[in-house]
Amino acid sequence: MAALPKRIIKETQRLVSDPVPGITATPSEENLRYFQVTIDGPSSSPYAKGRFDLELFLPDDYPMCAPKVRFLTKIYHPNIDKLGRICLDVLKDNWSPALQIRTILLSIQALLGAPNPDDPLANDVAVDWKSDEAKAIATAKEWTEKYAVPSTDSS
Repeated sequence: MAALPKRIIKETQRLVSDPVPGITATPSEENLRYFQVTIDGPSSSPYAKGRFDLELFLPDDYPMCAPKVRFLTKIYHPNIDKLGRICLDVLKDNWSPALQIRTILLSIQALLGAPNPDDPLANDVAVDWKSDEAKAIATAKEWTEKYAVPSTDSS
């Protein structure tokens, strides 16, 4: 396996030494380009109290191209589809090598706090969101409790 670029090593060290509140990103021991990520839902959002698992992978041409990020936890959100793919400009057309893993994760956390049904990836969810926002938010809360709330069962 090729040595990791200095940039990835630096970013990884910063994620560990200076973590972002509500976000953890841990590199896999088998592949240092693969991160297990958790993002806590923003407190003022339907995803509050939820802890979402994601995977983040840095392709060989990172930072010239965006990391691949996807939700592993089921989520009801107009910009995240059933496969966990995320519709976010900085992961696509607005990617810039100046961005870092932490800025991407912060953008994803912000997206949880501000769903955008006008630029959907999950069209059915976006339609629900636009036709009955209160019901869509209730469904998002329900899914968060069902799939994203860490179990407090200590057995």
